[in-house]
Amino acid sequence: MVDGARARFGWIVSILPGLALVLGLAAPPADAHVRHHFRGLPGGRTDPAKDAALIEDGETGKVLYSRNADAERHPASLTKMMTLYLLFDAMKKGQVNLATPLPISAHAAAQRPTKLHMQPGDTLPVETAIKAIVVRSANDVAVAIAEALGGTESHFAEMMTAKARAIGMRDTFFHNASGLPDPLQISTASDLATLARHLAYDFPQYFHYFATPGFTYRGVTYPTHDNLIGRYQGADGIKTGYTEASGFNLVSSVVRGNMHVVGVVMGGRTAHRRDMEMMELLDSTFARIAQNPTLVASAKVPWQTVAMNAPPASAPLDLTAPSARLIANQAAPIPQTTDADDEDVAESRPDAADETPATVVATPPAPTPAPVLTSRNEPPPKKAPPVVVASYQPPVPKPKLRPETGEGDYSDDSSAAMPKLGDKDWTIQIGAFTNTAVARAQLASYAERSMDVLGQAARIVVPFRAVDGQTLFRARFGPFLEREAREVCQRLTERGQTCFAAMATR
Repeated sequence: MVDGARARFGWIVSILPGLALVLGLAAPPADAHVRHHFRGLPGGRTDPAKDAALIEDGETGKVLYSRNADAERHPASLTKMMTLYLLFDAMKKGQVNLATPLPISAHAAAQRPTKLHMQPGDTLPVETAIKAIVVRSANDVAVAIAEALGGTESHFAEMMTAKARAIGMRDTFFHNASGLPDPLQISTASDLATLARHLAYDFPQYFHYFATPGFTYRGVTYPTHDNLIGRYQGADGIKTGYTEASGFNLVSSVVRGNMHVVGVVMGGRTAHRRDMEMMELLDSTFARIAQNPTLVASAKVPWQTVAMNAPPASAPLDLTAPSARLIANQAAPIPQTTDADDEDVAESRPDAADETPATVVATPPAPTPAPVLTSRNEPPPKKAPPVVVASYQPPVPKPKLRPETGEGDYSDDSSAAMPKLGDKDWTIQIGAFTNTAVARAQLASYAERSMDVLGQAARIVVPFRAVDGQTLFRARFGPFLEREAREVCQRLTERGQTCFAAMATR
């Protein structure tokens, strides 16, 4: 009879160990670091399709924990880390300072929430803009910064991608300055950790802004979305992000003593679960460091001691000049969003999980035995990325903007107008590059993959001077009717190739 019972119910016994692991009642096996582990919460803390996590030594970039760190993910408002990187760079060069007023265009004011609800014609001091980005994650302010530094948001996005390449972000492509939904706006946890470290060590004089707990503007006080600030030991920034497509993202900087650790969690199902995941990974990391201090380098943490004053603006940008304002018909389309993409609403949404809310965490929980953590997992197969924008290494300015043109190349600046065919005065642009040789090479590579869509379109190289005085070269195909340009670009975008429609004279 006993044998019969074993035969009939033995399957229950066989699944008990696995069930205990899923419910968190048993310790994970030694190789659990290579698996996605559930936490006993309904649906888990992160969405497997959006999940990624990374913990790095802030001083050296050494990987201490990795999960899907090289998988393509939507950064959402983590995008604004690069928006601020370029703003800090302009401040360091003396092009703007903390008091410089940023004009608000109609395009900026029209951005979807979350935002400060600025109106066209308003201005905002740079320092307030920084706080609005860090604390509020304001989309209208992000676009105002983009237009002030790049002329248009589209050009600024090209500058963002170029800077990403220059600092070692290999798999990131920016198409807007805010992080509002865009299927081609992609990054990885690995790249975002790189960006966080560069923000801290390249601009220590400004990094303290990422620890801002809140700010008041026009009588309204806005608290930070980063629930670890002031609540988790050593947390000093840096940014949250959310859209429906990305899930809840967080990049954190934590300093304890002479140790600096950077963490990334992407794809959280709620803000609370994302925060709990981040704190658990950080707790495990610091427990390991306590057992083996040589795991991380001794960090200098310059932002805790450096003077916080911005340099004087020796050659400030004229933000009232037409070239630095977004002209209405040059505006990029407003990203299509829903109320579900409002980060402020999403971050405030209560979590039904039966756990202590992250907002009342005062100190880190006691360290628990850490799982075995290894280096970065092998990334999953990737789709073909959009065309790569060249690293932005400013060339020596030239007195005239007439580049060399090879066979099949045209320049549509004022001195060499592109030939028009009737009403065909539109082009599609694939990027802006530092010299004509790179622009031509990118056009050739793009055409090789897309000849079935582009047909006999001419390859066009267009010089222009950015508001920082540097000369760049737009790479375009054309000419097309407006309808043709938009249709061609839509077909190419659906295939994962980067482009946007633009008038040939702009």
